[in-house]
Amino acid sequence: MIATSERVRGRGLGSGQLVWHVPVGAVVEDFQAIACSQEEGLAVSSGVREVPLDLDVLGESWCLECLALVSTAE
Repeated sequence: MIATSERVRGRGLGSGQLVWHVPVGAVVEDFQAIACSQEEGLAVSSGVREVPLDLDVLGESWCLECLALVSTAE
């Protein structure tokens, strides 16, 4: 599935998580709207890429709200 990433920082040095969101629409002035929020989005520095739904990568996860919205739309 096409996704765009958000870096969520943890409390400790070097800790954090990469969260994948489902993009909505085109990038406008380096801003990408995401499925889980009508108001918020991401500053797109990494762009979008294909990410497996069964993501099994340490330190990475899907936004559960984005996945729920996509699965109900299908």
